Amino acid sequence: MAHRDIIIIGGGASGMMCAIKAKEKHPDKSVTIIEKQNRIGRKLLSTGNGRCNLYNTDCNNSERYHGSFKDNLQTFFKACSLEKISAEFSKLGLSTEADNEGRVYPFSNHAASVLDVLRFKLDELGVEIICDSKVNSVIKTENGFTVSCDKKYSCSKLVLSSGSPASPKLGSDKSGISLLEKLGHKIISLSPALCPLEVIDKGFMPSLKGIRQKGTASLYDGDEFIKSEAGEVQFTDTSLSGICLFNLSVYANDIKTPIIYLNLNPFKEDYGQLLHMLKLRADSFKNRDISHFLDGLFVNKLGIALMKSAGVKDFYKRVSSLDKNDIENICDTIYNWKFSVKKPNDYNKAQVCSGGVSGDEINPKTMESKLIKDLYICGEAVDIIGDCGGFNLYFAFSCGMIAGESV
Repeated sequence: MAHRDIIIIGGGASGMMCAIKAKEKHPDKSVTIIEKQNRIGRKLLSTGNGRCNLYNTDCNNSERYHGSFKDNLQTFFKACSLEKISAEFSKLGLSTEADNEGRVYPFSNHAASVLDVLRFKLDELGVEIICDSKVNSVIKTENGFTVSCDKKYSCSKLVLSSGSPASPKLGSDKSGISLLEKLGHKIISLSPALCPLEVIDKGFMPSLKGIRQKGTASLYDGDEFIKSEAGEVQFTDTSLSGICLFNLSVYANDIKTPIIYLNLNPFKEDYGQLLHMLKLRADSFKNRDISHFLDGLFVNKLGIALMKSAGVKDFYKRVSSLDKNDIENICDTIYNWKFSVKKPNDYNKAQVCSGGVSGDEINPKTMESKLIKDLYICGEAVDIIGDCGGFNLYFAFSCGMIAGESV
């Protein structure tokens, strides 16, 4: 059985950063990444729509995260600050820039640039990379661990950073979390997160496919308000999507009756101004077909869908036929458009996965297991989710750095 000093299971963002820091700390020790895909960093290339949103300038704000590890974040941020991650990428040779939302991207605007600087550094340091090799079992031994894949390896220290079931088309699965469960760790139940919310019983949804509209989305559990997010709402043929919906999806699995209300009012919270504007439109455009009443305010298909939801039926009559109640109903719908939605259940559409190893069982200063000495847990295996906008990738890189400096 071949021996390695440090083995890292999983060659994603967290695993690669961990390997770099571990080899820098222990240049005389063998550091090996075992990756089940045919190359490391595959999922990294898809992040940020192929641009790789590295982190966010608000990443050290614990309110942007969810999960049982959240209580550890203040200690975690001290161990690896935003400034430290920024300096690390600069040292690797990566130039970055932030947009108006605080999202930091490589200056090249290509995720490949991020993967390149990481791979070059791994090669420069002499980190061993074994691809096309899925780990089937991990056994704790007196002096470390036995790791079984197509071959068996022993190691003194083990880092598990093999991701979650989210985005299985990119090779993700729950195998790493299953290994941790077999080692005795408590696993918070898994569910898709940061994903579209599928609409129930809205026959007009296919007509809205591809339409984008600025607004505010609010999540309710029946009549109970949960959270609101402003941003661009994206309509698909079956779902409500966009960053604001993705962030709300994190809460949807924990409630009984998820309902989304969309406020597409251009005057935001000023209902009276919206109603006044609609009355003026009704007077100015009274000879138009009703089907074009909202043209200029919304894309025609979206305007028709809004009016259908408001109870308008005959779209070939003149706008002059709309009465006071019709105008008020249209105003109500623009201001508070109701969608019953399903709880997230499709890992294929999820960017990340909620759940994972309980935060109570991980030391945030080192990312070492509190249950098993010399075992370190990183990335999506940890029960933590950040909002869209670079928070999850920041956590992956940061915990990889912390673990690598601690092994």
